[in-house]
Amino acid sequence: MPEQTSVYNQQGSHQSKPVHVLVCPLCGDRNGCAYAAGKPHSECWCNHASFPEGVFERIPAEQRRKSCICQRCLDSFVREQT
Repeated sequence: MPEQTSVYNQQGSHQSKPVHVLVCPLCGDRNGCAYAAGKPHSECWCNHASFPEGVFERIPAEQRRKSCICQRCLDSFVREQT
């Protein structure tokens, strides 16, 4: 089971929905994040990926910068833009 990280809003109040750092916030599948899995960031798939403008806007605001999207969701976004 993926690690859970508590989510706090800017006022410090606890949010009800936990963030799973190894789960994509868009599709709910494993995100393949090597860094969140305890490996060096250099081993992560995202190190060699390009993230187009607007891709992160799909993530709910309260989950941004908490867990990574997966490569499949990134690829899907890129295909939709072409």
